[in-house]
Amino acid sequence: MRPLPFKARLILWYLGLSALIVACWSAGIVSVVRGNLYTGIDGELKLRASQITRALAKSKDGELVDFGDSAVAQLLSKNGRVLDHSGAKFAVEPIVERATVDSAWESSSARFATVERDEDRYRLLVAKMPGTKRLIVVGAATESADDAVSRLVLVMLLTGAVVLVAAGTGGWLLVGRALVPMTEMTSTAASVNMDRLDERVNVPPGNDELAALAVTFNKMLDRLEAGVGDKRRLVADASHELQTPLAVMRTELDVSLASPGLTPESVAVLESAREETDRMTRIVRNLLTLARFDEGTIKLLRKPINMLALVTDSVATLSGLAAEREVEVTVGGDDIVVLADPEYVRLVVVNLLENAVKHSDVGTSVIVTIESVGDEARISVTDTGPGIPEEDQPHVFDRFYRIDRARSKARGGSGLGLAISKEIVEAHEGRVELKSRVGEGSTFRVVLPIVPVAARPKRYGRHAPA
Repeated sequence: MRPLPFKARLILWYLGLSALIVACWSAGIVSVVRGNLYTGIDGELKLRASQITRALAKSKDGELVDFGDSAVAQLLSKNGRVLDHSGAKFAVEPIVERATVDSAWESSSARFATVERDEDRYRLLVAKMPGTKRLIVVGAATESADDAVSRLVLVMLLTGAVVLVAAGTGGWLLVGRALVPMTEMTSTAASVNMDRLDERVNVPPGNDELAALAVTFNKMLDRLEAGVGDKRRLVADASHELQTPLAVMRTELDVSLASPGLTPESVAVLESAREETDRMTRIVRNLLTLARFDEGTIKLLRKPINMLALVTDSVATLSGLAAEREVEVTVGGDDIVVLADPEYVRLVVVNLLENAVKHSDVGTSVIVTIESVGDEARISVTDTGPGIPEEDQPHVFDRFYRIDRARSKARGGSGLGLAISKEIVEAHEGRVELKSRVGEGSTFRVVLPIVPVAARPKRYGRHAPA
């Protein structure tokens, strides 16, 4: 089960605390009101007991006056036996517990008790009659007081519900307003990537926790930007410096291979060294290209390119690799002219073709199609290789990312070809798409605008001005 959002949890905690406060406050009010009502009843019972005591003292027959069914009165002996009664019919039997009777007899003060009889509740007073060996019990129904308490409880419940709804609504609005700076920080943080390290979050006014969080986050971005900048400069400088020695090594290896009298073992070693030198040269060239993209120093020399001819020529340059892998590469589609940088577009096509051929099984085929859709040119490279797992697809254009590191290393992959291709295509205001299923192969599609947005003539309604 997914946890609730922080805002929802904060509101629930707030409502829980509010509910606890409202419940305690309501219980206190009800308790005070109920106590006051019963105190009033107890006062009336004391007055009635006093009146009955005086009346009995003046009466010659010593009988109790009938108060009706809403009240009750009893005269008890020391052992709790009913000597006389009046009021409700159940008063003929003892209605007070023996422990209360004994306590009242031993004490000079009155004792109070609450009993239920005939589905009604009665409040009772038990007191010792002065100068006699009898106890007097007087009681009154508490129906009116209980009804008042019940109505108060209902009112408190309804009021509490309204208060909680109002508190929840107000809390939701207040929390939402208080979390606006955090939402803005989250949005800014989500937009920060390797190409937008200069983004910073707005520091909210005040000197609170959110402001401290924003300042800390901006300092972290400062450190990250500085570190990435240093890394990029290091890669660019190292790549630039490595080009010359690698070129010298390549030349010396070619000269050594042209020397007469070499044994077959020496030729094999020199050819292996030259192959590794060429591989390192490609990696250095790719790193230098990425560094130029990162620094924004890439300049595109746009020219009209016949995409069908460019793709056909690129296939020809990879004919040796395709023959080695026994992979057939076929090209078909529309004859489209695109305004782009031919050197970089060729690099993209070669990277995709090389990737498709290397990852295709022996004896399979790679199909390249060129088509125009609206004002876009689409170049699709489809292979019948093992396919790319779904969890790896979002990362195939990341730098140095390789799905199968051992197999990619054996085939000479550095994990930079697709990353460079993506940078080049996006620099041309295009995009690279991937469709792949495990066991069925992959299709990489390059989408380029036939005419870049910046190079298109401005339009004024339907017609250009004369």
